[in-house]
Amino acid sequence: MPFPDEAWCAAAIDAFNADPDAVGATEGWTWDFGLVVDRPQGALGFYIGVPYAGRLPRPVAMAPEELQARAPAYHARATEADWRALVEGELDPIPALVQRRLVAQGDLHQVIARLHYRGLAERWLQHLRGTV
Repeated sequence: MPFPDEAWCAAAIDAFNADPDAVGATEGWTWDFGLVVDRPQGALGFYIGVPYAGRLPRPVAMAPEELQARAPAYHARATEADWRALVEGELDPIPALVQRRLVAQGDLHQVIARLHYRGLAERWLQHLRGTV
């Protein structure tokens, strides 16, 4: 599956949902997500709706303008190279945020409240490594 496309993102969501901690991590989460990948051939957006029954829904690829019109509660944007580096573990998300290589918007308190699910994030990224 080529990165980044809708099939790759769907497989990534499936991997997240397959983790036994996914239900706990999504419990009480009532916000949607938007991701934008700035690619050389043009930006591509992905919309991920609100989790339901402990699972993230399938992502939907769309133009960044359409994604912006949906106004998801959480939004992240980076270049294709930086998304690849984040997934591969070559770019730490905190410095990426500080350096504005990753631009994120939303209530980070909800993310911070779920830091005890860091193992889920690490397992998920490990699963994705080598697929980008």
